Amino acid sequence: MRNFVSERVRAIPPSGIRKFFDIAQTMEDVISLGVGEPDFVTPWCVCEASIYSIEQGSTAYTSNKGTPRLRGAISHYLDSRFGTPYDPEEEIIVTCGVSEAADIAIRAVVDPGDEVLVAEPCYVSYTPCVSLAGGTPVTIPCRAEDEFRLTADALAESITPRTKALITNFPNNPTGGVMQEADWRAVADLLVDHDLLLISDEVYAELTY
Repeated sequence: MRNFVSERVRAIPPSGIRKFFDIAQTMEDVISLGVGEPDFVTPWCVCEASIYSIEQGSTAYTSNKGTPRLRGAISHYLDSRFGTPYDPEEEIIVTCGVSEAADIAIRAVVDPGDEVLVAEPCYVSYTPCVSLAGGTPVTIPCRAEDEFRLTADALAESITPRTKALITNFPNNPTGGVMQEADWRAVADLLVDHDLLLISDEVYAELTY
């Protein structure tokens, strides 16, 4: 039988972090640092809200982009926390985690031949998502001597006429690197100058100390 799996999918290696996670699951007394998953019991207020929703029959399909109430709450959070007012009807979509969000964001903007810059070390799904969308991932190393921050100089050296977007993740997984305001301003100036899109994964935005 011929192999029906596409060449693009066959070219993507399995996730190393998932392999380690599967191995750790078979062992006792192992502290896994491989997956960013809380090790504490889910707070009761979350459990209680989930139970209430089930008891009220909120178990049917919702809008593809999330319920209006949830999108409104996200809009309020973004505005109050970051001063960025987004329209819950036109500018907010609820996804099943960052992996889905990254995938659909990249598919929505990347055409075959486009280059997408990826600041690394980074979460493992970014570059495969770019490849599956027909783009070319171009990694930008964030160095220990820069405290794993993305520098404007490193970004500028990586931009070409084919560059379409930049993917970042700060606070960073896996290094814990955090960008300073001056870093972001320098990066933002370059993106504006070259008319590039920023895809910013901020899943750890509240985990800064």
